[in-house]
Amino acid sequence: MSLSERPPEHVIQEVLSRFPHERAELLPALDELNGQLGYLPREAIESTARHFRLPIWEVIGPATFYSMWNVGARPVEAVQLCDDGPCHAAGAADVRRALEKAGITVQRTSCIGQCGCGPVIVSDSQLYRRVNPANVGAILAGEKPQPLPLAAEIIGIAVDDPAHALLRNVGKIDPASLDQAVAAGAYEALRKALTMTPEQVTNEIVTAGAQGRGGAGFPIGLKMRFTAGGKSADGVAYVVCNADESEPGTFKDRILIEGDPHHLLEGIAIAAYGIGAHEAYIYIRGEYTGPAARLEQSIRQAEAASYLGHNILGSGFDLHIHVHRGAGAYICGEETALIESIEGKRGEPRLRPPYPTTFGVFGKATLVNNVESLYNLPGILAHGAAWYRQMGTEKAPGTKLYPVSGHVKRPGCLEAPLGKFTLRQVIEGPAGGMRNGASFKACHLGGAAGAMVGPQFLDVSLDFGSCMAAGAMLGAGDIVVLDANTCIVDYLRATAAFFRAESCGKCTPCRVGTERQIQILNDLIAGRGTLAQLDELMYWGEHMVDSSFCGLGQTASTAVMSGLKLFRAEFEAHVQGKCPAGVCRF
Repeated sequence: MSLSERPPEHVIQEVLSRFPHERAELLPALDELNGQLGYLPREAIESTARHFRLPIWEVIGPATFYSMWNVGARPVEAVQLCDDGPCHAAGAADVRRALEKAGITVQRTSCIGQCGCGPVIVSDSQLYRRVNPANVGAILAGEKPQPLPLAAEIIGIAVDDPAHALLRNVGKIDPASLDQAVAAGAYEALRKALTMTPEQVTNEIVTAGAQGRGGAGFPIGLKMRFTAGGKSADGVAYVVCNADESEPGTFKDRILIEGDPHHLLEGIAIAAYGIGAHEAYIYIRGEYTGPAARLEQSIRQAEAASYLGHNILGSGFDLHIHVHRGAGAYICGEETALIESIEGKRGEPRLRPPYPTTFGVFGKATLVNNVESLYNLPGILAHGAAWYRQMGTEKAPGTKLYPVSGHVKRPGCLEAPLGKFTLRQVIEGPAGGMRNGASFKACHLGGAAGAMVGPQFLDVSLDFGSCMAAGAMLGAGDIVVLDANTCIVDYLRATAAFFRAESCGKCTPCRVGTERQIQILNDLIAGRGTLAQLDELMYWGEHMVDSSFCGLGQTASTAVMSGLKLFRAEFEAHVQGKCPAGVCRF
């Protein structure tokens, strides 16, 4: 008899018995209970509170915060459909109509990092990519999804020296094989780093000028230096790898983890040695079940071979890496909300200062960087800062991963030196041009929190400084291309729906602003909007930017405000009951 077939009380006790009583184990325990039972009944909440010696509200709070858990009643069976920006642009609304016509209950799911292969649905725990109304019937009949090789998701590696490419091993080695990873160079940079002092390691990364790839572009080496200097008297520090890749339009970190996991572990180990940390966490989004399992397997392999764990490579340096699975909360991509989640709490952002570099996980100095950022460290240590600076620009060295989705012939992930391509060159080159011969209309740049840009942006260099000078942020490098047949108002409604669903609700400007934003856009696509509401959209957007507690609220209106400025005539047409693209039917 499997756990899920046994009486719930037996499952609950068996699961909880495997977890120590520390508060940090609360969320992993709830995740395991939800996975085994399919939901979290009252008796599971009460037993968990007793096990962790917490008042029940401290269990109910986190349990109801994360969208992947079902508190109370067992959920009805449903097909989960992603309808965030990229999947919406690929036709998710048509897929929803086809599913509902077939009598299927459809539930929204947060973006699950398959943006180049949308629309995406999850049915009976199976992930289906590139779904359209014509193949819905076959899926519902139980036809298994066709595998898509990782190499097929890479549309180009525009790097002269293969050693510079972060994607060089993806699709070339078996990611489950440590031997193949080592043959391809894994852990040689770590071996070299361990012959240096921690200060020398950090200085090399500072000299390289590598910028964080999570969106803000803060120098990785400086953050390491600040964290090392921010340690308290006991010298304890942590490294946290942010693999909570929840931004619609972003799927690059998943490709790196699935294709070359040991490269990430090596980067984490180098960062940990540089700041003097002996514990590290990989916070990976709950939807990435396969990548999480891959990382756990790779950690075990690396520990057995002395690349991780106790006395790494005989150096006397210890490092233990833990995989912490999220449970559906975009806000946990914000570094302080992520830290709260690791500590077993609701993933709500903290007031800053203090910053994680001095007060992070469990109150200790913590270095937080995303997957792509940490992937840059082995190359810098193996070949040197001067070698690293050969690629990219003077102010933005190195390569960048650009996830491309939307209305292009070849969506997927491109790697190129920062500044090598303009948006036009990406579309006409690696992305194969516009789909179906349609003309370019707009691009949603930098993820859901990024700005809408029009044709005037086509010849802007895709690096941090050039994009900012042109009035947009490169962010994580996401590129969602939209053609002339796109209704901008309808697309922005899908983007606004994402932020309304993902707002943690902690602060009023974001909680109310994201709700009012989606209400107004729903009115516009239904033909009942007013000109006054266009001004109200800008009012709420500016209010969220000025007053929201964290970066989510401060950027939740970026796409809507920039889209309204660029395409105001299209918004005004909707007020008059007309959709220039012919998408909205009033």
